[in-house]
Amino acid sequence: MDKYVFSGQMQDIMMDMIQDIPEFPPLNLLISQVDRGGVKKYVEWKKQKRIAWLFIDSGAFSVHTGRAKCTTDEYIALLNDIDEYVDVCAQLDTIPGEYQKPKKPEDYVESAAKSWENYLYMRSKMKSPQKLMPVFHYGEDFSALTRMLEWTDESGNHLDYIGISPANDVSQKLKNHYMAQVNHIIETSSNPNVKTHLYGMTSLDALSKYKCYSADSITHRLLAGYNKIISPTYGTISTSKEVKINNKLDKASFDYFCEDYDLEVVKKELAECNLTWEQVQESSAARAVFNMWSILKLCRTKYAYRPSSAGRLPRRLF
Repeated sequence: MDKYVFSGQMQDIMMDMIQDIPEFPPLNLLISQVDRGGVKKYVEWKKQKRIAWLFIDSGAFSVHTGRAKCTTDEYIALLNDIDEYVDVCAQLDTIPGEYQKPKKPEDYVESAAKSWENYLYMRSKMKSPQKLMPVFHYGEDFSALTRMLEWTDESGNHLDYIGISPANDVSQKLKNHYMAQVNHIIETSSNPNVKTHLYGMTSLDALSKYKCYSADSITHRLLAGYNKIISPTYGTISTSKEVKINNKLDKASFDYFCEDYDLEVVKKELAECNLTWEQVQESSAARAVFNMWSILKLCRTKYAYRPSSAGRLPRRLF
């Protein structure tokens, strides 16, 4: 994986903390276009070179749930207005079915058709059509993915980048099998070198097994909200000041049950980010920043992409 992309709102205090961390690279960030204030702030950060790579998401899920409204033309106008600062943008896609209602087979047929139609429409109206990413959803027939892979523009060029949206409500094991199927279809197509982006892929272990160009996740923020940090040495640990809750150690603070040596290891990791144990106990922003640092470190080391049999389809028995 070339780019781990941090999604979710980025606070000014978090960016300020990151600026104080030695050798912390400029960030790859994703922001939804429905958060226009956030988009404006991220564009300013891109101008200041605080952001290395800016991904504008369509906010299709917010539209799907009814929490946001946006027309395709409004989205296109925004993208064209900030075109020089955007590295990639997701199409305004159609998510299968109705929100919180059981999905029917025809829902997936309809979402694939509408998404592709809207992708072609958006592409025809954009200043930089090559930056627009079509989206393939879990549950849609793989023929929709093949259509993306085999499509060529007026110059005969294949798509450079495709978004893959695995289901967030299924087990990681099922996601892994799905990604193996997706990669097999890509590898056997006429566009085997297309870049892929995995939406909401939170498993670093999975990212180490399945080839992709980029992936985004809000894990750093979610864990911070639960008083947790990711230690490169010990994994996810709690910074809560609480002692055991209902005799569950996973909800107790790491320093409640760890050895002194273990706490010193974590403190040294935090010191690399100019942070202290007391800071991550008190500040959600500090926890989120440390989690970002840890994720990037783990993506370069323990969870660097290594092709293996785990990332491939199982051999047929007959």
